[in-house]
Amino acid sequence: MQVLKEEIRFSILNAAKELFLEKGFEMASMNMIAKKAGISKSNLYNYFPSKEDIFYVLTEYAYDKIESVLEDLFNHGSDDNFDVERFVALASEKLISLLTKYKKEMMLIVDCSQGTKFEGTKQAFILRLQEHYISEFKKFDILVEDNDYFFVHYIATSLIEGLLEIIRHDKSDAWIRKNINLFIKYYIRGYSQFFTDDFS
Repeated sequence: MQVLKEEIRFSILNAAKELFLEKGFEMASMNMIAKKAGISKSNLYNYFPSKEDIFYVLTEYAYDKIESVLEDLFNHGSDDNFDVERFVALASEKLISLLTKYKKEMMLIVDCSQGTKFEGTKQAFILRLQEHYISEFKKFDILVEDNDYFFVHYIATSLIEGLLEIIRHDKSDAWIRKNINLFIKYYIRGYSQFFTDDFS
């Protein structure tokens, strides 16, 4: 029985990550992955039975981390004494930590996952954010004419797309940190205006 070598497995995962980011899950093949990793296709199958298995090894742990951060932010416990600046700092810290550590995995999940169980994840994130915002508006008796919450769709979309646009540039961690911090300050301070007494 062939001994599986950790360095070969690592090489396979790195090669697959690059190919999935470049071509997307559907267009990448096991042949391409084997060639890029510098091994035979038959040897590749000793490590992974399919490209789906490779994709999920690359993404499932990061997806769980994303879910955890979303739950933390959704359960921030807003009330009448909600401190906007404290939440800005909390959200920035959590999102910076997540998106610097898992930026490529995040791009795999939202931009390159067609044909996998993560297809549609970006829209699912947006929908959850919309539902959270609508719940907050109702909780604080913020009236919206004719219950037309379409504007919630575009403010939720702008948050998700804004964060993705930052990591898509694939700059340094320091650059990502600075831009996420600026974006979150701009976004949350604007969003908090819905909860002021003079909102109309």
